[in-house]
Amino acid sequence: MRMKSFFLILISGLILCVGNGFRMSLGIYVPDLLGSTVFSASLIGLTYGIFNLLWGSMSPIAGAFAEQKGYVKTLCVGFIGVSLSFYVASSAVDPIHFLFGIGVIGGLSAGVISVPVIIGGVSKFYADDKTQSTVTGILMSIAASGMFIFTPINQFLVSTYQWSLSFQITSIFFLFMIPLSLIFLLPKPEKKNKKEFTKRKISDVLQEAFKDKSYKYLILGFFVCGLHVALISNYLPVFTKLKGLETTIAATGLTLIGIFNMMGTLISGKISGIIKKKYVLSFIYFSRSIVIFFLLILPTNNFVVIGFSCLIGLLWLSTVPPTSGIVANRFGTRYLSTLFGIVMVSHQAGAFFGSFVGGLVIDAYGSLDLAWIMAIVISLFSAFIHLPIVEKEKSEEVFA
Repeated sequence: MRMKSFFLILISGLILCVGNGFRMSLGIYVPDLLGSTVFSASLIGLTYGIFNLLWGSMSPIAGAFAEQKGYVKTLCVGFIGVSLSFYVASSAVDPIHFLFGIGVIGGLSAGVISVPVIIGGVSKFYADDKTQSTVTGILMSIAASGMFIFTPINQFLVSTYQWSLSFQITSIFFLFMIPLSLIFLLPKPEKKNKKEFTKRKISDVLQEAFKDKSYKYLILGFFVCGLHVALISNYLPVFTKLKGLETTIAATGLTLIGIFNMMGTLISGKISGIIKKKYVLSFIYFSRSIVIFFLLILPTNNFVVIGFSCLIGLLWLSTVPPTSGIVANRFGTRYLSTLFGIVMVSHQAGAFFGSFVGGLVIDAYGSLDLAWIMAIVISLFSAFIHLPIVEKEKSEEVFA
């Protein structure tokens, strides 16, 4: 059982690592796209925004499909789709072509291999809240490694081959990831105390969830997380360039975010199994507002960018273990991929907003200051909106 669990976590984490790594490092391509194409910052922001919005919208659909038809089929479709998206975008000569390739095909396909789908699939192998939170923290830590692994790789690719050929290389890479989906052929553990479990239809669970105030608060709060992640990952390279710094410092910054993200998600996952998860979330969002505030007011230099990256990295995906943990706590794990996927729609709606508004602000003012102020204000809002959430002493169901 321990060996099976080890490989399940390792391979599932690797799937998240690959998907997360390329998604979070798309900002590396923005300076080259602006310099070698007719695309404006707002167009690229819109494309990345649509990518994030469709990624989030597809997550619950993919989660529901995986829960009904199987995780292997679902993930295979996702890997093929992401490969196709990079190939289509690689030959883009006009904005609509680029938007369709990365924004539409890429967004829909990335949603199929997204965090809710993987977390929901893995959670069915573990029985209690504490274990689930810890495993989720480990998975998100492995996923976080994708950012520091693939950011320098993508920086090397775009510096050596420019964006078009880099996209083609990425397209081929994703085809080799298809066999990873076979990990979900592992047999699930035997159910215990079957009489305690309730069998509910997905429609009943969804109806219950949307009447639940705590679930609504999670949805509102996770919007802010998506905005932060998209704004920083997509525009940190442009921000450093606007401040007169080398774009390589942004690549270093994104790499550091990935490294510290690993520590942050592990810590968050562990703490979320000990104290109330809502307090963990409030602390994370309040801390983000402080970190972004200092980026805004301090003179921008390499040291400040590195310090910001390390601190924001600790708070990056550390929201996922407590958020998914609260969903599992209130509704069980049977439809966790679907329910957490719906929360992720809000996250990606925030990512759309962050991506698009970031580009608009740059085109209009040649600065990101207004976007940073917006990020600070809504981060404080998110810190308070999690406090009324009610957590149960014990999850209602596990394998039902």
